[in-house]
Amino acid sequence: MNARHSLICFFFLTLRDGNSGLTNAQDLVRTRTEGGNITCACSFHFRGERKIFCKGKCKDGNILVETTGDSAQRGRYSIEYVSNTILYVGITKLTKSDAGLYQCGLEDRPFLVFNSYQDIKIRVTDASTSPRPFPTSAPSASTLTPTQSLSSVPSSATPERTTQPQQGPTAPDGHSTFSLLFVFMDQEVSE
Repeated sequence: MNARHSLICFFFLTLRDGNSGLTNAQDLVRTRTEGGNITCACSFHFRGERKIFCKGKCKDGNILVETTGDSAQRGRYSIEYVSNTILYVGITKLTKSDAGLYQCGLEDRPFLVFNSYQDIKIRVTDASTSPRPFPTSAPSASTLTPTQSLSSVPSSATPERTTQPQQGPTAPDGHSTFSLLFVFMDQEVSE
């Protein structure tokens, strides 16, 4: 009995929980002072045609600004697409009511499989209680001579340094999609 069996199997299964297009599944948490500005960089693995910035979850329809171009602004909100996978979002003149959860996202229409979103938590502190980066006394004015240093800041006036851990994006909650399972079998039997 002569038998030839061939099995070709293509198996593509992707568990999509909304974060597989992100570079890191952690929250971005940023704190700024009331009246200030904020810009956050969102990083993704996949590029997208539609760029969006939302208050809360984008799926809830709370879109602040969106574009299919490279940049857009609507009121105090802005969005700028600087490369295939980097999206900057910003808010100017922060108020206390701006504190909360935001999302930036890249959507690839018509292939909704590759939509990716990143959560951003923004905290806004009171301007009056925020620490001042420099002392209130200004350095005295002086005339420079060729032998003097160009520095006019006294050594006691060192700025306050704060560091925020670099954290990546997180996934939206709870939805999963299974992509494709394709199996091709060819069996030839000759007797």
